[in-house]
Amino acid sequence: MGNSQSGSADVSGGAATAGTGASSKKPSKGEEKPPKPVQQVLCDYDELVDGQMKEVEVEGHKVLLARDQGAYYAVSPKCTHFGAPLVKGALCKGRVRCPWHGACFDLTTGDIEDFPGLDSLQSFEVQVKDGKVEINTDTAALATTKRVKKMLTRDLECTLLYLIVGGGPASLECAEALRQEGYKGKIMIVTNENDPPYDRTKLSKSLTSTAAELALRNEEFYKVYDITVKTGMEAFAVDTEMNHMSFKGHEYTDFKVEYDQAAICTGSSPIELDVPGVETFSSSIHYLRTPHDANQIAKNSDKKNVVIVGSAFIGMEVAAFLCGKAKSVTVLGRSSLPFARVLGERVGKIVLDMFEAKGVKMIMNSEVEELLGNDDTLKKVKLTSGETVDADLCIVGIGVKPNTKWLEGSGVKLSSSGHIEVSKYNKTSVGNIYAGGDCTTFPLFIRDDEMHTVGHYHMALSHGKSAGMNMCHKDEELRTVPYFWTVIFGKSFRYCGTGKATEAEVVFHGEDTKFVAFYVKDEVVVAVASLGWDPLVSVAAELMRVCVPIPAAKIRENPEELHSLIPK
Repeated sequence: MGNSQSGSADVSGGAATAGTGASSKKPSKGEEKPPKPVQQVLCDYDELVDGQMKEVEVEGHKVLLARDQGAYYAVSPKCTHFGAPLVKGALCKGRVRCPWHGACFDLTTGDIEDFPGLDSLQSFEVQVKDGKVEINTDTAALATTKRVKKMLTRDLECTLLYLIVGGGPASLECAEALRQEGYKGKIMIVTNENDPPYDRTKLSKSLTSTAAELALRNEEFYKVYDITVKTGMEAFAVDTEMNHMSFKGHEYTDFKVEYDQAAICTGSSPIELDVPGVETFSSSIHYLRTPHDANQIAKNSDKKNVVIVGSAFIGMEVAAFLCGKAKSVTVLGRSSLPFARVLGERVGKIVLDMFEAKGVKMIMNSEVEELLGNDDTLKKVKLTSGETVDADLCIVGIGVKPNTKWLEGSGVKLSSSGHIEVSKYNKTSVGNIYAGGDCTTFPLFIRDDEMHTVGHYHMALSHGKSAGMNMCHKDEELRTVPYFWTVIFGKSFRYCGTGKATEAEVVFHGEDTKFVAFYVKDEVVVAVASLGWDPLVSVAAELMRVCVPIPAAKIRENPEELHSLIPK
């Protein structure tokens, strides 16, 4: 393994913090104190039973203590993604899953195994003596709540070049997996974005964020692990026989990179509105893809009449952010209720009511017919119903298309929808090219390896890891359960699994402010959504991961029965 070789770099502690973009003041040399050994009894061996967790205090720091299959484990207590308390998460077969967004950690090592988030937990030595559970560590380890998983640095004698195309989470995680799994050659990420990889999920939730604030890793990280990032460069051709790709950008019209292996993670682009008036009022039409797009929307929406075309997750998150900032916010949706296709009509009605209570005008079952105005100034949006809506600004969120047109005729197989077809190892039809993220269609193991396209942040990270591991010849199958979330007016909706709610029976428990919904096909739960009912979605995701069926009969009366299905 890569972390046992002499070329490895451990950026635990301060460097791990720097790697995530945060900063902290280090004590001066005179203030530094050597770590103090810590040995402390945490509990009696019989205090917890298998599947139980609790937080304990050690030298003023919290530690998560867990018992699983007869053994005790101790790790950092908070998820490295958003700081969720892992004690409220799901424990199953040697790992713990975050209750908020589904990140998973190995209890033995603390390593992150599934996403979101990038950093691992600190793990502590635990032993049982005379019926007592005891921790052996030191004060420095206790103070380090997260760490970068050990990765190799580059060996200058290795001339191999692995090329990663695209600048999203899949690209970054692919690069990290390469260094974690033993690759010591050159890594080059080439992206048409103007910034290194950042957390795109936050754009629609916080339109004023900058690329630096959203950065997944800081400059130091790329320097330490010798990962070259070239921005502002768009791929336009690949020669799969000669193993080189061509890019164009501000400085180059034809920049060629010769690669030994490559990973394509080019993501997707917004589908553009195509109605009369689009070209005339182009300056008033916005799409959300980059931090610059988000910042422009925030700036131009201030005290303006804003119309959002599309009632999917991005459009609704933008609408929520603009409430109280724009003069008016109107959402146009093709369906009868927002989110109904994925989450069902009951949840869709809850979402609709939330927005209307905040003063958002929701016009459903509607489509844009034309944009109207004076000269080049947008004034109104005309609907196919004949109704018009005041509009100074139009934000479009009607779907995305994969960024793969440049691959046509290259030998890289594309689906009828233009997505790159990959195997369960994220390998394309070309032997030394892999792919991951929104631009792919892949075999989903929880659906008997049916080909699926899942545009989730979590899935993009998982694809990147899979691609990186298999570029290192690990033969590691992609086994990730789709998991996503959305935040609306401070309320977090969570979902795992896959399928259309319109094609399933929805078993609903709770009320508008707290609920869990199970989506059932053939008397088996295939997806779960919740609001304020953690950690049921994470529990369901773990059951799906270990292939434990969730019988509908088990959760029809009491949703908490889900916990009883976790293997002990």
